[in-house]
Amino acid sequence: MNVDVDHILDLLDQTRIDREILMAHDEARESFRLPRIAARDHREFKWTVTAYFQHHMRHTGQGSPSEDQAFGEVERMLNAIYEEDQFQDGYAVALQRGRDGSRGGMRDVLNQIADALKRQHLQKYISSVYHEHIDVQSKEANLALSRAFFRRFGPLLQRFGVHIDENTFAWNTRAALEYHRQVIEHILGIAKKV
Repeated sequence: MNVDVDHILDLLDQTRIDREILMAHDEARESFRLPRIAARDHREFKWTVTAYFQHHMRHTGQGSPSEDQAFGEVERMLNAIYEEDQFQDGYAVALQRGRDGSRGGMRDVLNQIADALKRQHLQKYISSVYHEHIDVQSKEANLALSRAFFRRFGPLLQRFGVHIDENTFAWNTRAALEYHRQVIEHILGIAKKV
């Protein structure tokens, strides 16, 4: 089976992902006008996070959720993001910070929501690339991609201390492609500093 590793890696190119996927998330974050750094009460906090979520989803072309849908998703996200210990509700932590303005107040809460949405969209994109270009149940397709990938990047991965063989890579292709994307992003980050 012939696997076009160049096309797959082009779709996972960090510059392309930044431009075509992630930039809209940063624009959504920057274009939302935050009324104040600290919400007056729970009602204002709830309105602000819900309005931001709806704005973000529309701006990034991911739909127009109703207020109830948006708040339900935001509440779930904030519970996961701000879960500091098993005995305290993450949403309550976010609400407290949003109301008293601590640790960045409402700006930090909205930034956390934006970052979570950005990560979700990136994971969906990577999954779509993988499922669109590789038959996930085909051992041959995954091995073909693994071999093509290792022919190109094997020496580089070994230089960075990655000890993985083609078969391990083939059975974990999706995770390996995400790891590859992170390595390239890290290398680009180092190059920008030099």
